[in-house]
Amino acid sequence: MRSVFRSFVLLAALTTPTALFAQASGGRPGGAPASAPSGAAASVVQDTILKSALRVYLDCQGYVRGCDRDFFVQELGFVNWVRDRFDSDVHLLLTTLNAGNGGREITVNFLGQKNYAGKIDTLVINTLPNDADDRIRRELVRTFQLGLAPFIARTPIASRLRLSLTGGPAPQQVNPRNVKDKWNFWLYRIDGNLQANGEQLVKQTNLSTSISAARTTDQWKINLGGSASYNERDFKVFVANSNNPALRDTVSVIVLQRASSVNALFGKTLTGHLTAGLKVSGGFSEVLNQKASLRVAPALEYNIFPWTEATRRQLTLLYTLGVNHYQYNRTTVFDQDRETRGNHSLLIATSQRQKWGNTNLSLEGSHYLHDPQRNLLTLSGLVDLRLGRGFSLNFRGSASRVRDQIYIARSTQSERDILTQRQQLQTNFRYNMFVGVGYTFGSIYNTVVNQRFGTLGESGRRFGFGGG
Repeated sequence: MRSVFRSFVLLAALTTPTALFAQASGGRPGGAPASAPSGAAASVVQDTILKSALRVYLDCQGYVRGCDRDFFVQELGFVNWVRDRFDSDVHLLLTTLNAGNGGREITVNFLGQKNYAGKIDTLVINTLPNDADDRIRRELVRTFQLGLAPFIARTPIASRLRLSLTGGPAPQQVNPRNVKDKWNFWLYRIDGNLQANGEQLVKQTNLSTSISAARTTDQWKINLGGSASYNERDFKVFVANSNNPALRDTVSVIVLQRASSVNALFGKTLTGHLTAGLKVSGGFSEVLNQKASLRVAPALEYNIFPWTEATRRQLTLLYTLGVNHYQYNRTTVFDQDRETRGNHSLLIATSQRQKWGNTNLSLEGSHYLHDPQRNLLTLSGLVDLRLGRGFSLNFRGSASRVRDQIYIARSTQSERDILTQRQQLQTNFRYNMFVGVGYTFGSIYNTVVNQRFGTLGESGRRFGFGGG
């Protein structure tokens, strides 16, 4: 027999005379909202809502497609949205991972606070690579409704809550191992990009293309890809006229940077923590003085935490041992036109995505086997912390100690090379850093959507057009 229920979609609807609580979906099509009382009556009802409704804080960590706060405020009018997690009853923590089909796996964590401390739930949704943002955000609304219903049931407005299931046949349990896929879990992608910008004296054109094939299962991860890029910068510089020094002529200085690469990664799951793999890559790069390069490197990766917890926390150690072959465009500072060198590296990385913020830290060291003095040490990190009510700290940066530039050309780098960075410059260190501190205070509520004087008309300025 087939059940009359096909999909277990939970809809939270608050039965109240106001339009705000007409439906859990914010009074959207599917049920006409009742008319709201006006004047003093409406004010009393809204004041009651502010006192008794659940306070929710939205926290989309990293880039989560479909995470549209304004849309959620409009669709989920039966909760109070607050701007700080310390003021919330429920902290909605969203994290995301790449899925094998090219889409994303979004994990929604419902973290109870204050009177709901200790009450935690987790729901997961999967998206396809070609899903529209609107479909994803509506699926997130449905997921929020599912996860928030048990919390709302413990509030004074629980009497206005009703739950329903959509009609249809009962779902059949499917074993993923028995799924028939005509593509055998392979996913292919082809990209081509053109970017151009310019002014009277400076023009730049970037062309790039890439192709990839990937297959991801519980036991195997295979990534194959290739890419090519062409970057041209045209500078108009003024020089004195050879016949009349009082006049100036313009001369074009064109800087070209071309590169291409192919790469392959094969990873095999050994245990719930350990993975073995093989990395193969090759290509050429004018910036790195490489006419051709080839690298083959077996690798082992170990995660201290189970991979099932990867959306919330990771602590990994990745060791690679490889052999590299290089052919150079110009003789290097070590008098080499070509060479084959072995090297190994160790990467220690940690990632935490918690209600207090997220951190990503890594430390990587490598050196060539023929000369340990030719080494590279890099520390990088991303920290986004919510240290207290309204107070946030952001840091992004990296620092490297560089001793492994065996590809630097022996010929003297000209002033033009240095200014245009046509080729990689010799250096003993690299760094980049961003630090930001913010403090927000005032109303704790974040429930008003007003798109007037938005940014739609400012796209020209964002792309670099408009006055200086």
